[in-house]
Amino acid sequence: MLKERQSFNYPLPTEKKWAARFQSLLEKVEELNVEQWTPFVDPRQQQIARDLLHRFPGIQCSFFGGYPEAERVRIGLRPLSLPGGIEGEAVGCLSVRGNYPEGVLTHRDFLGALMGLGIKREMVGDIIYRGGEKAFIFLVKDLLPFVKANLQSAGRYALEVEEIEPEALTSEFAPRRVKEIRGTVASMRLDAVAGLGFGISRSKIAPLIKGEQVKVNYQLVKQPSRPVKEGDVISMAGRGRIEVVEKKGESRKGRTHLLLFRII
Repeated sequence: MLKERQSFNYPLPTEKKWAARFQSLLEKVEELNVEQWTPFVDPRQQQIARDLLHRFPGIQCSFFGGYPEAERVRIGLRPLSLPGGIEGEAVGCLSVRGNYPEGVLTHRDFLGALMGLGIKREMVGDIIYRGGEKAFIFLVKDLLPFVKANLQSAGRYALEVEEIEPEALTSEFAPRRVKEIRGTVASMRLDAVAGLGFGISRSKIAPLIKGEQVKVNYQLVKQPSRPVKEGDVISMAGRGRIEVVEKKGESRKGRTHLLLFRII
């Protein structure tokens, strides 16, 4: 029997839309006794999914993005009466090589190349590029043959694409690297803390926040004055993420000493 429809008390229309979509998927799994997988979802969508899962005790789930620290994952749903699914059938990985100079290409270049093939963002998981000549792209596994055959370049650089098993990547992925940033801010406003972390003045970062380029804890924020706190994750399109690690007290002039980590 299907659960009574509920109103979703999330602040953003995109969050309400995702909550309704995920509940419909849960209802399908429960009603038809079948396994289902979501597309790739970000950490905020994952949290909303966890909020809804407790209403369906007869459904088991797994969060899988291809490697242990994946940020974007697919959520597998199956009734408790069915045997466990095979996560490896949901996510595949491509190794992408090219003769491009260090620091020329970015995550956005590889994502743009995929979008140019007509692939939707939700079909793409994490893209791991730490400089050098090799990147890793996680995708819905069914798309691997198409992308392997058609992904020929990123930016103006030719690519060699090879399918690899995610399990083989343990030796490739070192623990994430962070850059430690210390400094002071006049207040714990988003524009002040993000400006420190990303090395941008408050006057220049405020328009980016208002222009929907910045998220806090993976939720879109458009108010530069929005307060942030220890433990918050601030991400900016094209510039990565910073974590607010610790407040270190105040200076004689009343400014707040901060320790931030910038994910490299």
